[in-house]
Amino acid sequence: MARWDGVEEFIEVVQCGSFTAAAEKLGSSKSYVSKQIRELEQRLNARLINRTTRQLSLTESGLRFYDKCKEVADLYENAEQEISELQDAPVGTLRIAINNTFGVHYMATAVAEYCRLHPLVHVEVTALSADADLIADGYDIAVRYGELEDSTLVAKKLGAHCFCLCASPAYLERYGNPGNLADLRDHNCLVPRSRIWRFNHESGHVKVKVAGTWVSDDGGSLLEAARQGIGIAQLPIHYIEDDLRSGRLALAGGEWARYDRIAWMVFAQSKYLAPKVRSFIDFLAESFIPRLSSSKHLFVVNDVMRYTKQKSGVDPRDKARGEQGKENAHSVKR
Repeated sequence: MARWDGVEEFIEVVQCGSFTAAAEKLGSSKSYVSKQIRELEQRLNARLINRTTRQLSLTESGLRFYDKCKEVADLYENAEQEISELQDAPVGTLRIAINNTFGVHYMATAVAEYCRLHPLVHVEVTALSADADLIADGYDIAVRYGELEDSTLVAKKLGAHCFCLCASPAYLERYGNPGNLADLRDHNCLVPRSRIWRFNHESGHVKVKVAGTWVSDDGGSLLEAARQGIGIAQLPIHYIEDDLRSGRLALAGGEWARYDRIAWMVFAQSKYLAPKVRSFIDFLAESFIPRLSSSKHLFVVNDVMRYTKQKSGVDPRDKARGEQGKENAHSVKR
């Protein structure tokens, strides 16, 4: 027997002034309502209602019990109304975890635009260098990249962003431009601790073990080492756009040297997805790829972003390197 059994009937009898009127309002029989209240009094070991042939009156215990139960019932009704409203319009707090570099560069702008369109949604954006635990950390949505581990979470593909090989012009002048994957053995690679670089491949992507004198998982550290001419780095295009425009860095390799890392929007599986989450998912899916494709150095082909030089101010040496890379790309067998 539930603890609330009989309470709803008791409240209605008090408000209606009779068992008959309460039964009609509840869609029950008078005998059922009377039975529920009688059992409630037995559980409480207290008489709540004085019954006479002409009228009903509350006992002292009944009056106190009614006041408390009515307060609880009103709170429940308000909570039910709030939840109903939440299911109709995007409101409440939306917690989002994004990548510390790519997320801030592109995603934060998209999130800000969403907030402008939905002023009733309060957004908490957390920039992380590692994947957040969506459930344990209490996030509604997270943006993740690359291969995803098996889980019960739902992943929606947003697109991809391009990683490329880059180095200072002085480094390439001294050591040459790698023509294929095998040539990387002859270069000082600025590498993450995994010593793994990934490249596009007909099967998806290929992992290549690389080595060098500079090891770091921090993108800023790898970027500065590349600027100083220490070696070749693999970094996202958006991360080095300014350096490419200024000539501090140049692309290394050709088409074979690209890696398009897929971006995913991850959220918990639920039959009743809150409007704030659903509306953000729809907004991000509609605005994410167009935003990336508007970059001067990026364009999207079949949801994959690649790097392209602007027509104006192209260095002839870059063009030559690109043509060489295209020829070498056909001979890569990995």
